[in-house]
Amino acid sequence: MTDDTQPTLADVGSATQTAYITSVEDLVRILSSVTADGREIWYRGHKDHTWDLEPSAFRKPAHRDNESAMLIRFRQEAAAAGLQYDFDEWGWMTFAQHHSLPTRLLDWSQSPLVALYFACEASPDSQLEPDGEFFLIHPHELNQEAGDDDAGHPRLLTESDQTLEDYLPGRDLRNRRKPRAVVAPLLFDRIRFQSGMFTVGQSPIQAGQEPLRNARSLQSFHIPSANKRDLRLQLDALGFNEVSIYRDLDRISRSIKGNFERGSA
Repeated sequence: MTDDTQPTLADVGSATQTAYITSVEDLVRILSSVTADGREIWYRGHKDHTWDLEPSAFRKPAHRDNESAMLIRFRQEAAAAGLQYDFDEWGWMTFAQHHSLPTRLLDWSQSPLVALYFACEASPDSQLEPDGEFFLIHPHELNQEAGDDDAGHPRLLTESDQTLEDYLPGRDLRNRRKPRAVVAPLLFDRIRFQSGMFTVGQSPIQAGQEPLRNARSLQSFHIPSANKRDLRLQLDALGFNEVSIYRDLDRISRSIKGNFERGSA
């Protein structure tokens, strides 16, 4: 082992041990193994390893109990703002998700470096950074676990898919279902930019349940806080930083200002 606390990837031989990512080189080593068979993989990063792996609508009782009401209010306010979209229920949920409304959709990325960025993202309001967590999931296998017999292809979020009816808010108790991998139609700019890869789950019967963590198709890796700064520098050298990830003008302005202050522009 490299030290007294962190096993290297070669040392990790069972599911009870924790695998660590301490460098981009570690990530490449992981991916060279798990991508060898050509299966599709999605990625996600948490800057705090204590966060639950569940959709935002299920993290607080006030959101979980009022999920449908929040979506209705969002549609009302969108119409009042002059946004006359012809979405179905899933389209409105996706649109609300990308405007930060809590929903039962959990975002994933097709880029492992984007996920690693989020797992290492700085916490400017805290002096002590928590350890992060990096996830990868095989979406086809996830859907097979949920009972699909079509090779587990990620399902298109549309009202015409009767299997997905049981995942709509208010219909969770009709048929209990395991989480599924889904893709959203590219109906608006934000979803076209972010690709629209999600897992969707039903509202948990008991608070604190994380059915996605029990999926056989999921793997997770620990990001030690002591390595986050170096990882951010490595990612920045590869072009993965807050400007390239978020692409909003406020961050672009901060980056320009910082470059000139450092004399690097």
